[in-house]
Amino acid sequence: MVLLVSCGIGHAAWVVEFPQPAWTNTPDSVPVLLGIQVPPALEAAIDSNHWQLVAEGAVPAALPLQYEPPTLGQNARLWAIAPGPPAAPARFLLQSSPRPHEATVKLASDSTRASYEIQDGGRPVLRYNHGTVPAPSGIPTQYVRGDYIMPLYGLDGEMLADDYPKDHPHHRGLSWSWPVTRWGREVRDIWAVSGVWARPAGVHRLQSGPVFALLEVENHWKWDDKTPIVRERVLIRAWRTQGNHRFLDIEIALTALVDDVAIGGRPHGGYGGFGLRAQPAEERVITRMVDPPQAPHRRSWLDYSGRFAGAPTPSGVAILEHPANPLSPNALLEYPELNYVMPAFPGEREVPLSRQQPLTLRHRVWIHRGRASTAALDAVWHACHQPLTATIRDTQHATH
Repeated sequence: MVLLVSCGIGHAAWVVEFPQPAWTNTPDSVPVLLGIQVPPALEAAIDSNHWQLVAEGAVPAALPLQYEPPTLGQNARLWAIAPGPPAAPARFLLQSSPRPHEATVKLASDSTRASYEIQDGGRPVLRYNHGTVPAPSGIPTQYVRGDYIMPLYGLDGEMLADDYPKDHPHHRGLSWSWPVTRWGREVRDIWAVSGVWARPAGVHRLQSGPVFALLEVENHWKWDDKTPIVRERVLIRAWRTQGNHRFLDIEIALTALVDDVAIGGRPHGGYGGFGLRAQPAEERVITRMVDPPQAPHRRSWLDYSGRFAGAPTPSGVAILEHPANPLSPNALLEYPELNYVMPAFPGEREVPLSRQQPLTLRHRVWIHRGRASTAALDAVWHACHQPLTATIRDTQHATH
């Protein structure tokens, strides 16, 4: 598939070409994210949210674009959300809008910058707790911690995640932690908040916009709450809600600050890593799917759906691993009696952390109304793992 995007900047014409996707079927109007790499020569001309894709033909009339400035090792990008993959052939004009697109997906911090909240069109999406979250009454203070997402909301404002549950008070919302946190010959447990804690160490990027809100922060894991042993970078991108769908992309990068650091799952259990302690839900259904080893592209997803308190209809949360994650696809674990689900990395083994090359884990979280069909989960997997990305190029002398 080729998307032709022309733009009058000076006397040049510009084209954006997307590869033909291996997937085209997106049932239930599952949206698709469109990413456009901006060449350095164009960054000065396209450095704001004044741009949109204006379609010709029987496709969506216009798609607002959000500009993301260049970061280390990466060009600037433009982002849009389409209601589905554009049909081929598709032609879009890259046009400036008379005024900036409203930043409907907004990121704001509290007065102490201990937490960051994201709203979409005035409706709550999530809160990332960079600092410590106080324990509620009746919970021992030894379990206080930060560095996780809670609350996490559904599209109708229903609460999807749980925090400080009495049965396992160390469980926390949507989080990432490891029962085996090793330094040298000694093991502590950042999962159970024992002997090592994630503490705020910096804020790198904050962005609101018409397409997404972005938060990038840094934490240091502190041994005995004193000595930093791991640098943790957290990047959260919350995309604008489209119909019955909302996507969150969460990236965790871990770099050792000292020698002989490793992480691992619970011995004889394997749990640990990225996971959700969900709220109880009536008519709950937990769906796990992993393709067999011989499959050319091993799809993998985990979905927790049901009727959450306060929601008029069933809703749910799906977690999808990025295929570049170490050991992907990892084992999908569920603990129905605890309302806990996770793709468990690295299982019962231990993985050393490098001081030079970060260990990076990426996950997409799909929040949806209704129960997730297999076809919809398949569409979300393909759109996540085979994204539509392109680069603007000069076609001043090309014919199209």
